[in-house]
Amino acid sequence: MKTSSSVPRRGILLGGTAAAVTGILAVGARPAAAVAPQKQGSPASAKLKFGRDGKFKIVQFNDTQDGPRTDRRTLELMDAVLDSEKPGFVVINGDVINGSPTNATEVKQAINNVVQPMESRKIPWALTFGNHDEDSLSNGTKMDEAKILEFLHGYDYNVNTKDDETFGSSNSQLLINSSQGNKPAFGIWLLDSGRYAPEKIGGQDFEGLKSYDWIRPEQIDWYRETSRATEVRHGKVQSLMFFHIPLWEHHHMWYGSQFTSNDADHAKAVKKHGIVGVKNEDVYVGAFNSGLFAAMQERGDVRGAYCGHDHINTFMGDYYGIELGYGPGTGFGTYGLGGTKEHELRGARVFELDEKHEGVYTGTRTLFAKDYGIDMDPKRQPLAEPLPLPER
Repeated sequence: MKTSSSVPRRGILLGGTAAAVTGILAVGARPAAAVAPQKQGSPASAKLKFGRDGKFKIVQFNDTQDGPRTDRRTLELMDAVLDSEKPGFVVINGDVINGSPTNATEVKQAINNVVQPMESRKIPWALTFGNHDEDSLSNGTKMDEAKILEFLHGYDYNVNTKDDETFGSSNSQLLINSSQGNKPAFGIWLLDSGRYAPEKIGGQDFEGLKSYDWIRPEQIDWYRETSRATEVRHGKVQSLMFFHIPLWEHHHMWYGSQFTSNDADHAKAVKKHGIVGVKNEDVYVGAFNSGLFAAMQERGDVRGAYCGHDHINTFMGDYYGIELGYGPGTGFGTYGLGGTKEHELRGARVFELDEKHEGVYTGTRTLFAKDYGIDMDPKRQPLAEPLPLPER
């Protein structure tokens, strides 16, 4: 197991507004957002619901990160996971596309390729935005996150909620109803972790800091207020949270320390936090720690917070009562381990829920392309042409 940044990070580019709630907020609470309007009779108007057996699965893909001719193996992996796991909900957790599209149609094609595995199976899905999803703006595509979100709402099974004035473009609370009725038995939080830090703040640049954005205090306020309103109406609803860029606490958990990064500390942390999985590059956090972990601790309704961003990190553990972890990078079109092992960690993460179990959330596991017999050749294998766009 590697415990340092042994593989150089590639594809770093230096350099919308949304938040929504699917549940009805309590009387007297400040409305956090409006529910996105759905087409009359649209399948996505149906709420997420536990199966008759009281169980529900969530699949996390992330960093599909490709252009209009997505590597065919990305789709092969997604198809295999969906067929073997049959989830009730799927999240693509940021960096859905890369910066290669040269026009709006190519942006839509790149997105369409990786959402069709869910659409074709009638599986509800949503995405969070990562730091690369607007990179094509420099090519003149004019497809910012708000326009991408508008495009997503045209799909039958997309459940991303409508944007409002909160920072970001993919903040949502999704509630999964019990198999026995309309009371939510579990929840899903989606947050937009932003893109890159600004050039300067207070006249000072970010030299010596990570150059990524951070989850803003107003987003944390939205989470706290919405969480409180949900508790007033439904009681405490246990949940999972997804965002693209990891928290500082992901790093602290791996090393068991805030200010050192050495193997001796990690060995102790493995035992303390029950860490499993690997770390093959740095934890590329936002420039500032804005306190989301403390807010989750205060509210007590998030069982796990999972990110992407660092494609070749797959670890997870229990950090003071909240799981922190990564989903492995899914896309075959972006950086991996390098050399003959380039695609060794392409995969997905699965989360198991059982409403008959105390706490509902019963655990998580990773799935890898190599175990499905997918071709691991390092060479690119793009689609001959993009998948057909849906008729609108």
